[in-house]
Amino acid sequence: MFHHTRTVIVTIAILILTASQAVALGRVARRFNVIDFYGGTSSPVGKYESLADFVDFYIDDRPTDVDGDVLYDPTFHLGFNYGQLRNDRMLVTVGFRWTQIEAINLLGLNTVGRQGLAILLDPKKPSINQYDFDFNFNYMFLSIAQRSFAPYVGVGFRAGITSVTAKGFESESRLNTALAGNFGAELKLWEHAKKRAFLTIASVNSYDLFSTGDRPKYFNLGAALKYYFRP
Repeated sequence: MFHHTRTVIVTIAILILTASQAVALGRVARRFNVIDFYGGTSSPVGKYESLADFVDFYIDDRPTDVDGDVLYDPTFHLGFNYGQLRNDRMLVTVGFRWTQIEAINLLGLNTVGRQGLAILLDPKKPSINQYDFDFNFNYMFLSIAQRSFAPYVGVGFRAGITSVTAKGFESESRLNTALAGNFGAELKLWEHAKKRAFLTIASVNSYDLFSTGDRPKYFNLGAALKYYFRP
């Protein structure tokens, strides 16, 4: 637990310092501020030795891995960001993301501890949620400020909490982090006559590459409405 907490604190500190540097650079470069709201689907990927780092899995008293698409159902996520577009190509944002984690009841899988077994056998299933602070850096191959269409790639860092709640049991939470690869494209829908603001719709996609503990990883497909404006 201490290791996870230290990892999250260090990650958040790095994100804050990076965001501060981005703002400082933006003061002397061509820039737009941006606000976006997004949502989409999340398909589980990877292998896991536990349910969201809470309940370990064993078969014949030996630790075992479970495929993500067996342990978790596809689900959805929602979020929002605020940031800056610098030099028409580099987009830096910070924001918040919520993911509803849908676990499957594993009736044929033994677990350690009566509490864990009871949670998995509960016919109503546990309520599992992921709450994240997001930092994203994306590079646009074309200038969305000058053109109507721009594809992008980037990287996302997430630091957050996985929370599990089950009827008859105390709620539990775990601190964790994740690294994701971002990709997508933006399409301009509207632009101010003096080019001081514009509105886009964007595909917002990512693949979770690494995570601490057994935090669930997803292949995320989504869409966002983004408003750019000069400060």
